[in-house]
Amino acid sequence: MTALDLLDKLPAAINPQAVAGLNRIIQFNTSQPAWVAIRDGACSVTRGTTDAADLILTLADDDLVGLLTGRLDGMMAVLTGKLKLQGDLALAQQLGRYFDAGRLT
Repeated sequence: MTALDLLDKLPAAINPQAVAGLNRIIQFNTSQPAWVAIRDGACSVTRGTTDAADLILTLADDDLVGLLTGRLDGMMAVLTGKLKLQGDLALAQQLGRYFDAGRLT
């Protein structure tokens, strides 16, 4: 499964209770950039880039797959340079609560 395939599955993996009232945009910079808008307990995925991102994650495709499926620890990815973050770091820390990784495989 590619990084973009997994990003496309995020709307089905959203945890509506965890994102209730949240309005954020997350940019994923991989070989095929995409951004995720979380609004009103749901999310949508759009290919490309946006200037309105609250959080930007830059990483290799394989590392994004590992991160989203729980095989790569986010903190370890940052510490080893596999994941670069810009913007709302508190939002980055909460991403694991917002999506059910079991629905992505």
